Amino acid sequence: MRRPALLLLAIAALLGACARPAAPAATPVAATGDAAERWSLYDLPSAWRDQRGAAVRLPALAGKVRVVAMVYTSCQATCPLIVADLKRIEASIPAARRDAVGFVLVSLDPARDTPGRLAEWAARTQLDPARWTLLAGDDDSVRELSAALGVRYQAQADGALAHSNAITVLDATGAVAHQQLGLGDPAGATIAAVRHLLP
Repeated sequence: MRRPALLLLAIAALLGACARPAAPAATPVAATGDAAERWSLYDLPSAWRDQRGAAVRLPALAGKVRVVAMVYTSCQATCPLIVADLKRIEASIPAARRDAVGFVLVSLDPARDTPGRLAEWAARTQLDPARWTLLAGDDDSVRELSAALGVRYQAQADGALAHSNAITVLDATGAVAHQQLGLGDPAGATIAAVRHLLP
């Protein structure tokens, strides 16, 4: 899919953004069904910087199972719960196979979440840099990825961002294998999806 089409998807997602943080949104990426029905998130042309400041393109994430969520560092509401779910998923993976899974947090707040801020937050949140990648991009890249993942978000008057909460499991090619929508799920189905994909 070309970038203009993806941007139209992003605009449509924003126009329908829900102001309640926990509201789930359907993703345009098939989470089940035949492989032929799926497309890869790594086809998106967006450019990013990781917490080290290095330039990253999404295809660089290929080759291992990835668990992806969109958050922002100043969030005091649902983002810490998302990170806690991700840590629970990480801890559930047998130690010998843990390096086969990578965790990706993408900032919804490009104006404030610089690579340096992401690095400080990752250290404070105790995210192992060997397994956790934090990405910051420009507004267009964030809109494009959020539309692809079905994550709706909207700026609030107080500077906070209302956003839907989703944890997405990608296979080694970047196809969506599973998506957990909303909070309060014990992440059992997500853990099972990750384990199913492990070599």
